[in-house]
Amino acid sequence: MYRATYNPSVLGGSKHKWQVNIGSLGGSINYRYFVFLGKNSLLYPLLAPHSTKELYGRSRTMGSLTEKPLYLVSEIRWPSVMYSIDKRQGIALQFRTRGFVTGNNIPDPIKNLYFRRLDTGEALPASGDWGSFNMTQQSFSDISFSYGLQVVDLDAHKLRLGVTGKKIFGARAAFLNANISQYELRPENTDPDMSELVLSNMTYESGYSHINQKMSIGNLFDADKYGNGWGYDLGFTYELGAFWKNKEEKFDENPQYILRLAASLTDVGSIRYKTKGSKVVSGSMPEYVMNQASMETISDRGPEGLMELLPYTQDTTLSTTARLPSALHLEADVQLVKGFFINLSQTKRHRYRDNQILDIYQPNVFTITPRFEDEDSDFAFPISFVEGNKRPSVGALAHFGPVFLGFSNINGLIKKTGARGSMVYLGFSAWKLNRKKEKKQR
Repeated sequence: MYRATYNPSVLGGSKHKWQVNIGSLGGSINYRYFVFLGKNSLLYPLLAPHSTKELYGRSRTMGSLTEKPLYLVSEIRWPSVMYSIDKRQGIALQFRTRGFVTGNNIPDPIKNLYFRRLDTGEALPASGDWGSFNMTQQSFSDISFSYGLQVVDLDAHKLRLGVTGKKIFGARAAFLNANISQYELRPENTDPDMSELVLSNMTYESGYSHINQKMSIGNLFDADKYGNGWGYDLGFTYELGAFWKNKEEKFDENPQYILRLAASLTDVGSIRYKTKGSKVVSGSMPEYVMNQASMETISDRGPEGLMELLPYTQDTTLSTTARLPSALHLEADVQLVKGFFINLSQTKRHRYRDNQILDIYQPNVFTITPRFEDEDSDFAFPISFVEGNKRPSVGALAHFGPVFLGFSNINGLIKKTGARGSMVYLGFSAWKLNRKKEKKQR
């Protein structure tokens, strides 16, 4: 089920008669998440549209998956199901909710204010030129229907094709697009333990597609309140060889191929924002002095908080189309000895427009993954080279029966400073294998 999200062709000729994803969570975190577990959430990008409670504190412990730009993500996979129609065909119905927070050209001293604050005496003096920057938050849900077909089923050659159609709903966007000539972090005149952030020659545009409000399932399909759209995925999988076939055990469900090649194109589509409650403002200021209270107002309430603090000269509505995080996935999976694999995978952004800040994207990543796999469990240790990061990320993933748990960057969970964040995955599933009944002898 999880792999079908990235390549629907795996549903064709599946070894599963059926599989149910009971539920799973994924999100970007770092070591501070475990220190402040009671006050934080790995689902921060999904909370932003529906809550204003301590989002500054919740986001403080999130870990960006890239050093530059800022990139936070979270995901909920709701109960979903796949079913094999016959030996060659399979279908799946899946539900999930995704959230993204991104930021471009944000200086390190500014990012550190989410950790050191302005009222602790730990904000070190700093100054410098800034320039253009932006921050965005976007979240949406989708219902997808997938179909996979095995078009070639020979001992040494297997070819599968798949397609997914998805309906996007419940989408909400918020953004800040600004230019600041210079910034300065300095102690306050009245209290040396308090700091302030001085922004010079600032012009800005900020907006949202709908106000921040508590989630209501009945409103998610309302186009006047939330964005909506359509998308699709395409994929194929080719397996070469049946060298590792176990002739002694009739129901050996482990992979038999020597080489598996796969490619897929995912999230081709867009979200249309034409909501009645949208608002976009713009303005400029020769200088603005920000303290901890104003920083929390903007962090907790997003563009709505910024509009309360800063003057603006223009007030319009948001009417735009944002592209989904479309990506091309290439994969080669080699079984060196029975049950031990080396997986090479490449994820590249597809049709991303640099000048459209509301377009959602995935980072460009190349991953090498040694993997041990059998019928009921597997262990993997991905080494990921993410564009924008100086060093690779080393992760660990494990699957034991119905439970799977994984981290994309172990270093991000144990190192206090200078470490990127890590994705964490936790999920539960149930399944039945697709086995033929033995004929009774007379």
